[in-house]
Amino acid sequence: MSETPLPQTLSAMQSADAPDETSTTGEFRARRRNSTADLRPVSAFAPGHGNGNHERGRGSEPPASAVAPSADDQRFAAALRSSGVASELTDAELARATAQLHGRAAVGARTDEPRPSTPSGPARRLDLLVAYYGVEHDPLAAQRRQATDRWFLFQAADALTAPQLLARLLDVVPELQGTQLERVGGHDGTLVVRAGDDVCALEDEREEDGRGQSTPGSGAAEPRVSSISVCDLVRALNVLLDRRSVRARLVGLIGDGSREAYLALPSVTSAIVLSSGDYLAVADAEALLDLTGW
Repeated sequence: MSETPLPQTLSAMQSADAPDETSTTGEFRARRRNSTADLRPVSAFAPGHGNGNHERGRGSEPPASAVAPSADDQRFAAALRSSGVASELTDAELARATAQLHGRAAVGARTDEPRPSTPSGPARRLDLLVAYYGVEHDPLAAQRRQATDRWFLFQAADALTAPQLLARLLDVVPELQGTQLERVGGHDGTLVVRAGDDVCALEDEREEDGRGQSTPGSGAAEPRVSSISVCDLVRALNVLLDRRSVRARLVGLIGDGSREAYLALPSVTSAIVLSSGDYLAVADAEALLDLTGW
């Protein structure tokens, strides 16, 4: 994606909103926002009814009043609810998540463990969503929230292969179960995602392992490695969702350099709400349409 601003703004779209196996095991790479291939894409269990068990254990956390959500936290929560996701992220639930992060920060201060992020910015927002969708002490509520919003979190530290990451993504888009990675045209052919008769190409990058140097004593060059961005795989799944007449699309929030988070937005209008707050990883209309297929 070009660094040059595109002439069409995202807000201008509001009125238009209606509607060879070894080569597929390359690692996925997270990419920074506004890089050459920068797009960031959004997770599924059957919705259910909560039982409020996440209230348990609150006595072990700092009083919410002592660590009240910041204005940035509240604006973020309001934008999410307005866009049709995180419907349970009320003021009380936001206070619970904030208190949970505060408690972890206190533990980190004593044990030298990594601490939650500062009160604002992409890392802070991801931390809040991890707490919200994790719902400590209530796994059923966590399952319900993640399924309803198709919450998906990619962490570079997991070092997943392409098939492994595809399998995890398919957990949040059950409409595409059975989808596979394959190459069309032989070992050096185009890498595609196939769901039955529907196919969408991926923009993988073929790289020489070790810059094409031969391994000492082997007399042969190392095999080429295929590298695919997470957002490009999400883009392909969105195309397949469109072909299955599924309106929801996975859209990515701004990441923190090591994590990418995706949620299922129902429409371009929903995306506008989050884009206006500068929360989406794709910030212009052309990139958004390319990512979502709306």
